[in-house]
Amino acid sequence: MHVKVAELVGESTDGWKSAVQAAVAEASRTFGNITGVEVINFTANVRNGQVVEYKANVKVAYTD
Repeated sequence: MHVKVAELVGESTDGWKSAVQAAVAEASRTFGNITGVEVINFTANVRNGQVVEYKANVKVAYTD
């Protein structure tokens, strides 16, 4: 079995967990059987002293 890895950025206004889920959901539309995810980095956009968007850089492992 060959495992492939794709790197994506998920975004959400609800939090980092939702941002990770958004990335996995997007990956599942394109890639085959997703077997795991590695969270690389969390970032956020800030406006007027408030976090307005959460971002998660992730690596998604999948098989064809």
